[in-house]
Amino acid sequence: MRLKGIDANNPPASVKPIFDRSRERYGRVISPNLAMAHRPEILLAASGLGRAIDGSTAVEPRLKIIASVRAAQMIGCPF
Repeated sequence: MRLKGIDANNPPASVKPIFDRSRERYGRVISPNLAMAHRPEILLAASGLGRAIDGSTAVEPRLKIIASVRAAQMIGCPF
C-alpha cells in the first residue's frame, strides 16, 4: 500500500463503526478503509454506496456475491 493507513486501533469516532464492521466481516480492518479514513467523508460515502448495493434487490444476492468474488480475483484482491 503506497499510502500509509491510519491507526486501526485509534480511528476517528465517525469511522469507528465502519472499522468495527470491517473487523466483523473480514477479521481485520481492510487496507482501503485504512487509507480512505484519512478523509472520513470519503470513507463514509464509500460505505454508504456499499450498503446501498448490498441492500438492493435488483440483482439476486447470489449473483452479487459471484460478481464480487470474480472482480476481486481479477484485480488480485487478498480479501
